Amino acid sequence: MKSLDAQVLSVDAPTGSGTLRLSDGTLVPFRLKLATGFAPAQGLSVVAQLGDDGAVQRIHLPSHPTKPDVPASASVAWVTVFGGGALPTDRPALEALLDGLGRPRPHLAVHPAGPAGHRSLELVWPTTHMLLTEEAGPFPLDRADGRALPPGFSAGSHQLALLPAPVEPAEERRLLGTDFPDPWAEEGTLRRASRLVRALLQAGGRGLVLHRAGQLALGREDALRRLGNLEDLAARPFGGWIDWALTEDRRAYRTLGMGTLGGEDVEIALANPRAEVELDSAESALLFACMLQVRENRFLADGELFHVPKDVRVGPRGASATSRTGYRYFAHRGHGRVQLIRG
Repeated sequence: MKSLDAQVLSVDAPTGSGTLRLSDGTLVPFRLKLATGFAPAQGLSVVAQLGDDGAVQRIHLPSHPTKPDVPASASVAWVTVFGGGALPTDRPALEALLDGLGRPRPHLAVHPAGPAGHRSLELVWPTTHMLLTEEAGPFPLDRADGRALPPGFSAGSHQLALLPAPVEPAEERRLLGTDFPDPWAEEGTLRRASRLVRALLQAGGRGLVLHRAGQLALGREDALRRLGNLEDLAARPFGGWIDWALTEDRRAYRTLGMGTLGGEDVEIALANPRAEVELDSAESALLFACMLQVRENRFLADGELFHVPKDVRVGPRGASATSRTGYRYFAHRGHGRVQLIRG
């Protein structure tokens, strides 16, 4: 059995079949049930495993997926939770749903539905003001990057769009400099927003879409796993808010969504994009650079040097490694994403 990169050209749900374009240009049919752990969608990059007769035996997502640079989201929200039903209408039930947001509790202002049927809730703390807007009807999944959604995923019956702050944290950091507050502190914007997203998911939410992370959609369990234990103040689960993927031409690996965390997206140019070793080390360097920004509450400095061990593990509580060998990178600040250059 051999494996080839491929792209899903078409999907016909009623017949349970579709068509792939293999990396050599060949078009081959496949059965939707051969997809492992995901739901095939038109345009998705996959890996096809072929039998001796050239027929597709299995398809799975690549370990290093590609993703286009999508246009900026039309939504001002940072995240939309796919609701399984409407939010409670009475105040005690709403306050009970929001009980896990920590102390002090927010002041809750509920606005009745307008002509378009949208209902808004304002959550106000002394230093934070969040807006949650409820809209009837499922989120249109064709607007999302659904590569991580489970097979047969349904977006539910309601949309809950969350705007945790009127100004993106990265822009606020540029304005305030060293006075920028830590967004992952006990009363920080990101910790409160993450707890609110968790509460909505635990109350029947089916998943979410991260508008600033290239419209990445996640199922409920995946989103909750990424957020982890939000009562652990040493944990800063930045992976719950960003995406990272190769460009479509596979010439660069980059992140999407760091602006919501008060950081900047990073990118690494690739010399040999077909080499798994280079892709693995580039991914580790990207996440290490994001971790530095999040845990130290700062941007990367132009020309900053850092060392990434070969076996590094990056997570909400920082990085760990046993290897003394690795790669050295320096950050170059220009236009767009911060470039990480291996030296």
